[in-house]
Amino acid sequence: MCNANNAKNDRGQTLLLYALMLSVLVLFAGLAIDAGRLYVTKAKLATAVDGACLTGMKNLAKGQTTAGALATDMFYANYGANPPTPAVTFPTDIYGDQQVKVTATANVNTYFMQLLPVFATVPVSDTAVSTRGKLIMTIVLDRSGSMANNGGGVALQSAVPTFVNMFNDLTDNIAMVSFSSNSTINFPIGPNFQSSINTQVANMEFVGGTFGTGVGSGAVLSHTEGPPMALADAQNTSVPIEPGENVIKVLVYFTDGLMNASQDNFHCGGTTNNNLTLINYGGYDTGGNYVGFFDPTCTPSTPASNNGCLNEVGHESEWGYCDGSAGCPNGFPYDANGDICKNAEGQAVTTFLSQQTGLQTTFIRTNVTAETQWRAIQTANAMRTESPIPTYIYTIGLGNLVSPSTQAFLAQLANDPSYSTYISGQPAGLFQYVPDCPSSACTAELNTVFQTIAARVLLRLTQ
Repeated sequence: MCNANNAKNDRGQTLLLYALMLSVLVLFAGLAIDAGRLYVTKAKLATAVDGACLTGMKNLAKGQTTAGALATDMFYANYGANPPTPAVTFPTDIYGDQQVKVTATANVNTYFMQLLPVFATVPVSDTAVSTRGKLIMTIVLDRSGSMANNGGGVALQSAVPTFVNMFNDLTDNIAMVSFSSNSTINFPIGPNFQSSINTQVANMEFVGGTFGTGVGSGAVLSHTEGPPMALADAQNTSVPIEPGENVIKVLVYFTDGLMNASQDNFHCGGTTNNNLTLINYGGYDTGGNYVGFFDPTCTPSTPASNNGCLNEVGHESEWGYCDGSAGCPNGFPYDANGDICKNAEGQAVTTFLSQQTGLQTTFIRTNVTAETQWRAIQTANAMRTESPIPTYIYTIGLGNLVSPSTQAFLAQLANDPSYSTYISGQPAGLFQYVPDCPSSACTAELNTVFQTIAARVLLRLTQ
């Protein structure tokens, strides 16, 4: 009898334990369901907040009001039904760089957790902050004579204003350099660039050769009339950068042909004058082996009577030229009077010092063009390996003068990953070709290319 009573008592305890465990299991199941709903809401909220933040940053150049409205629209589109109202603000970081901050909170009504009144409604929040880094960019534009004939001039004057207007006029730093037979800093780097650059482009006249190179492995001989790629690098490196600051440095290089002119100092005063003369030489793509000699200080479109430049049609600031079939055996003119450049021994100067070979080289057009390209490539490599901030290079080639070999060269300057010359250890840029010039499609195609580059730059600016 004693054992039977014990068994009955055990059965009662088992039922009690089962009831207690069932309640616990139901509670845990309820918590799992509510936790799942909270997790789904959190994930949905994070996606909507991130999308809104990126949208606001991408449209920041349109003004904070527009950027905020577009960010809010994107939040609603990503969240779905019954969205909360996001808060879109525009703070700055410790460096003064612009940020976009999006915060939103969704209240989730629980099913099982509401048994405890404090958990009847659970708020779920998420925040995304996007920082727009400091942009340091120089655009280098070809204003050579061929641009007047292939539609490039008209296309450029349409595309560049649209391009620069996509950036922040108050906080970004942008410069403009242009080149033909010589180069000019049209707008030194800094903010408030849009109006000035737009005016410079609108007034640009297209005449002269293609002095589009860099300084190569040599020193910059002039910080105002030097090679345009080197001038662009000097503009970019002049902007102060704080340690840890989010910065992107960019060179955008546009041309409608193959760069064909270099720059060096020459002793031209003979036995009586030891001063060096800065000379641009080259400037011809076709027609024999002609090599032109140009005044690098000649201001574009300035009448010859004002500064001694020989503004011949198609050969801006040209002092003269020689048929370089034999390397200019009679020397070359180095001033507006046509005086022949003579060295310290009084002999006509017939060669230039090639950085590529380290040798004195005759003034044959192919030699000058090869030297020009080599110097440009060295400059581009140096810009991409600068410390602590390397430079991203984007190149544009326009029209039928940009042959396949020239396209490959411009791709090498950009370090475009689509080409065999890509260097994996250096920042990857982009080469874009605009083939249909001259044609009615030229302007539209160039606008598209510039906008593609702007999108790449803006994407890199956002972290």
